[in-house]
Amino acid sequence: MPKLRLLVLSLALFVTACASSRVHPDEIRDWRARESSARPEAQRGVVAAELQEVERLRAADELASARKLALALAAERPDDPTTQLAASRAESDQVFLLPEDDKRSRNLAAASSHEFALAAWRYGGRSAAYDAQLAWTFGTTTHLQPMGDRAKHARQTLEVAERALAAEPENATALATVAVVHLRLETLPWIANLMASGLPDSSLAKAEEHARKAVKSVPSRENRQILAKVLVAADRKAEARAELEAALAANPAHPRDHALEPQLRALLAELRD
Repeated sequence: MPKLRLLVLSLALFVTACASSRVHPDEIRDWRARESSARPEAQRGVVAAELQEVERLRAADELASARKLALALAAERPDDPTTQLAASRAESDQVFLLPEDDKRSRNLAAASSHEFALAAWRYGGRSAAYDAQLAWTFGTTTHLQPMGDRAKHARQTLEVAERALAAEPENATALATVAVVHLRLETLPWIANLMASGLPDSSLAKAEEHARKAVKSVPSRENRQILAKVLVAADRKAEARAELEAALAANPAHPRDHALEPQLRALLAELRD
């Protein structure tokens, strides 16, 4: 009986925690209203040039400035898939910029990113870049779905990522997404496995395969971190340390590289203990 009571209590706590993570559409609207707004006509430039500036800023790892411009463009041209894609990437970047303990803001940024990616698709965005970003946002919002919808959400994530890879086999975002989904499925807490049904097949071997391909395509700290986490899950900590050390030894050269440095150092410290 004590074990049964513990199981019931664990289930109740788990369901409560899952329910509290959900994001209502009104919250996304309010988040965007606080974070950005359309500029006066006189302050707007040529859209194509400003989108190039967003990409330049992201490449320089100036994520906050890139996000400010991308969100303004999305507000000004809400039916343009290119501005919605840029805004989705910007909101994905914001998740990395926010403190890890500010879970509500991180969840709002992730949900906003997903809505922008869906809008880009709705308004005609059809290429590996659009699919890869949509898949990434599916992956980063799985935990925001009702428990009964999470298996379907995980399957959608993989389906969209594989669609991107069919068109562009070396797309690093899609490769990283597949790696993360397989890693998460293989490391689900026992209680989540107990409550889950219809989850897609997964393996750490698949996670490692896609993570290594992502690193080969784009050797960013983010992709090396994903690979390191897969190796930790496979109980290959020495290899994981090597990946993290390589990530930190290289000069920051990709979006999110600077933002991820504290996380990489913290994980490396854990593995050295």
